[in-house]
Amino acid sequence: MNPRRQFLKSLVAVPALTAGCVTAKPPAPAAVRPRPLPAGMPRRIIHLVADGMGSGILAAANQYSEYSRGRALTWLQLLDRPGTHQALMNVRSQNSLVTDSSASASAWGSGVRIPNGKVNQTSKGGKLVTLYELLGDAGWKRGLVTTTEITHATPAGFVACVNSRGSGEDIADQLYERRVDVALGGGRNHFRGDKRKDRRDRLADFSQIGYAVLQKPEDLASAPLDRPWLGVFADGHIPYVVDQLGGLTKPAPTPSLATMARMALKRLAGEERFVLQIEGGRVDHGCHSNDAAAAIHELIAFDEAIEVVLEFQREHPDTFLLITTDHATANPGLNGMGDNYTGSNRSLRHVKQVRQSIGEILNRLRTAEKRDQAIARLKESTGYTASARRMDLLDTFLKKKGYALFDGFNSDTAALGQVLANHLGIAFTSGNHTSDYVPVTALGPGAERFAGFLDNTEIFGHYMDFAGIQFRNPQEPLVAGVLPVAPTEDLASYWKPLAVA
Repeated sequence: MNPRRQFLKSLVAVPALTAGCVTAKPPAPAAVRPRPLPAGMPRRIIHLVADGMGSGILAAANQYSEYSRGRALTWLQLLDRPGTHQALMNVRSQNSLVTDSSASASAWGSGVRIPNGKVNQTSKGGKLVTLYELLGDAGWKRGLVTTTEITHATPAGFVACVNSRGSGEDIADQLYERRVDVALGGGRNHFRGDKRKDRRDRLADFSQIGYAVLQKPEDLASAPLDRPWLGVFADGHIPYVVDQLGGLTKPAPTPSLATMARMALKRLAGEERFVLQIEGGRVDHGCHSNDAAAAIHELIAFDEAIEVVLEFQREHPDTFLLITTDHATANPGLNGMGDNYTGSNRSLRHVKQVRQSIGEILNRLRTAEKRDQAIARLKESTGYTASARRMDLLDTFLKKKGYALFDGFNSDTAALGQVLANHLGIAFTSGNHTSDYVPVTALGPGAERFAGFLDNTEIFGHYMDFAGIQFRNPQEPLVAGVLPVAPTEDLASYWKPLAVA
């Protein structure tokens, strides 16, 4: 029987979906009795997500890694490792062939495809029971690590249930109610009493229930191992790596993704069983902004976190690793440049000259008083001397008067990304997500399940099986993709080649 049909047949109705809602008094962790694990199943699950990573940016990051670090990405080296299993995964949402991050993460977090924009809620508002609730009740410790706000779509998809992914304060409340053991990332403003709409000081609330509240890199370095952690190291997202390294923007110090991953594993290592989601979330943001340099640096930083996790797995072979992405964004690719494409190698190496993210560059260009000053600032930030004609065309977008032939390029970020494509060789298809099938790499106990062509909803079922939990959320019918013709029409005649005059 088809494995997917077997999976769908195994779904059972949920007697009380309100179990997925926030409760006023969550059960105390001490009252939970761990379930015995099935034989041969992992005691630890680490789920790594390079948000927004398509195959084009993976290839460009690997090629740039070979140039700048003298070696390929660890992720790609794993593909030749014995015991590694690979798959392609369909990540569509319930209402679109193109998913957003919240719907994609919720498919992992509840086993159900939901509409874009929601978090573990159906199109009619039905509340789904989340992976982290179920594993928490079964005695598993739970961790979330990300370079985005800790309340952002991907981490939220594992634990939260809200009608809108933009409800950061509500997601912060659910992190509090559901007592996630380790939460490290950005998003401090969703917890600060002086920033929240309800004026509630959630940082103080976490502290009062025993959490170590961490806000600086040195706090993380000295965090106590006998307490749960809430680490919020930036008001919004963790700054881009390219801005941290470039020396022009000078953001406040924050821990790297690899450092947060290492410390989270140090905190969880002594636990009998745990699940940890680690997200390189700003690969997606770089691609949305058509910012090749930012996306490449974020993906290399994600690869360094993979190295940390592999080191942990060597010491704890009962650990299952899954490395993937939730969707592709904007489909960047290194293009043929120059005669016989011989300029492509040189173009990619220009990434090393980029010292700021596109957002920071645009801030500088908007305040330039003259075109020559703008040209000088762009060169300082990227190493590229743009022509006066290109800068004049870019200026129309800075003034919100630009017009692109494809609406997906009608933004100042896309316009600057196209200008820089002449320097870096990397161009994008839009500033939006795409419908690509995405890669899955699995290692450790249970990895053999992750091969072939998967639906993203199947991940939840496998994790439930790993924990010995016989639970499935009810499914919701998909909004079908658009066919080129009605099913009753003659497809053979539809595809008949046109007669040549």
